Amino acid sequence: MIRFLRFCVEQVLAGGADCLKEQTLGIEVFDRKPDYDPRIDPIVRVEARRLRSKLKAYYSSNGHQDQVLIELPKGSYVPVFRPREAARVEAPTPSEKSIAVLPFTNLTRETGDDYFSDGLTEELIHLLTRIPHFRVVAWETSSQLRGREQDLSGIRRQLKVGSILRGSIRRAKDRVRVTSQLIDAESGAYLWSEAFDRELEDIFAIQEQIARAIVETLELRLQPRRLDGSATRAMGLECHHLCLQGRFHANKRTREGLLKSAACFEQAIEVEPTCAVAYAGAADAYSLLADHSMLDPKESIRKAKAAAQVALKIDPACAEAHVSLAFIRGVFESQWSEAEPLYRRAIALNPGYARAHHWFAVDYLAPLGRLDEALSEVRIAHHLDPLSQIIFEGCGFVHLLRREYNASLSALRQLIDLDPEFYKAHSSMGRLLSIMERYDEAIAALEKARSLAGQVPTIIAALGQTLALSGRTTEACWCLEQLEEISKIRWVPAACFAIVHLGLRNYDLALDYFEASAAARELASTFFKVHPLYDSIRDRPRFQAILRGNNLLP
Repeated sequence: MIRFLRFCVEQVLAGGADCLKEQTLGIEVFDRKPDYDPRIDPIVRVEARRLRSKLKAYYSSNGHQDQVLIELPKGSYVPVFRPREAARVEAPTPSEKSIAVLPFTNLTRETGDDYFSDGLTEELIHLLTRIPHFRVVAWETSSQLRGREQDLSGIRRQLKVGSILRGSIRRAKDRVRVTSQLIDAESGAYLWSEAFDRELEDIFAIQEQIARAIVETLELRLQPRRLDGSATRAMGLECHHLCLQGRFHANKRTREGLLKSAACFEQAIEVEPTCAVAYAGAADAYSLLADHSMLDPKESIRKAKAAAQVALKIDPACAEAHVSLAFIRGVFESQWSEAEPLYRRAIALNPGYARAHHWFAVDYLAPLGRLDEALSEVRIAHHLDPLSQIIFEGCGFVHLLRREYNASLSALRQLIDLDPEFYKAHSSMGRLLSIMERYDEAIAALEKARSLAGQVPTIIAALGQTLALSGRTTEACWCLEQLEEISKIRWVPAACFAIVHLGLRNYDLALDYFEASAAARELASTFFKVHPLYDSIRDRPRFQAILRGNNLLP
């Protein structure tokens, strides 16, 4: 590879760029015979792809201080020299109006009522995100601020918000008491406060009153009907409680939690078959089960799509249902041209919906290779939900796809510092370190992930592949045996077997599994075009056929 780079650079410096053709390179650099035919032997294209990856990895690690960068543009063998740009730090916009809504304290004696206070807080956040040009910290970040109600200055510094809303909820039989205070984050001064003592069925009206008070107090511009909560108000109390429980379980992001969430939303649909919120919640739960490879997509996607379509039929302005349907149309049906308008419509309906920006970045823009746009969107998601573990991990993943390995490493280290018990942070770190060929560290990270999460097939597969690449083939084969045993009990993605065989260099067998993965519309197959993991086989005809089948190639 050094010989390849030196030859190209020397030819350009000597004024011989016109000589850098595929046939010439095959003969001069890779010692092919004079009758070398690049249509039969793709050695130059394969090595050029590897060289591009190695250059990107070098400049994001050991060469991070180099002032001149050498790049090999795609579709060309003529290197380009450019000066390194100075790093730009985006400062927060001073005029941006923003708020963090802290989890309302549950003053009800029954501890099982946490789902109620958390659910109402999340609903209020969702209502506020409809306001244009107003940054509302998303629920996942807000939920991590529990117990910090008095630490206003710390929250202001950490989240860079101008105002904070806090409050409490007490429920007794058919009545509810809600107190709330809007506070200036810098001075600690109370801007507005009120207590509501109402019938339980008035909870939706209370949420709207709080939202409107925030709009008026902060002098926000509000379009007509932006705070119209008619879809929520139309729910009966039983349906509403089931939906709150569904969200409560979904936020755990475990297989058991998501299955419980789906069950709660299904019950809500039985209670009220015309409730758009319940259908949207079910679509979210089933989509997340597929997104995390926790359930066979054949089952989960069918249910998610049906629920999302009904939700949109009932409420065409439901942003959550637009996102779920966009995710399905892109990732699991390869109808990419239909997915983008759905994502953009969701963001137009609710600009502050962090998941819309996150999924648009990671599950649409990134698979198509639109990595600059993906980075921009995932940064918006992170801005809206700065403590979200999933979005933090998504930032690291986009940097990985861009071959910015040091930036990815930095994001994942921050995530581990934020929550050392979050298994996905360690599994993502392990995959990254494996790609960086730091195998011992990668194995340690993946073992840590497995100790936290248990027998998760995707972690076992990544571990097996890394063991194989490090030369520990016996242990890698043992990982394959583990996957076989798990598959007797529950669904295991074909891609899990594929990547272990890829590490073992069983290329034909790996391709058999990759073809099965693509045919089953597994999530992993979405990233075949862009993930560094597949660089070694991406130019093989069978793999190219998979990409065309997923509409990832022209």
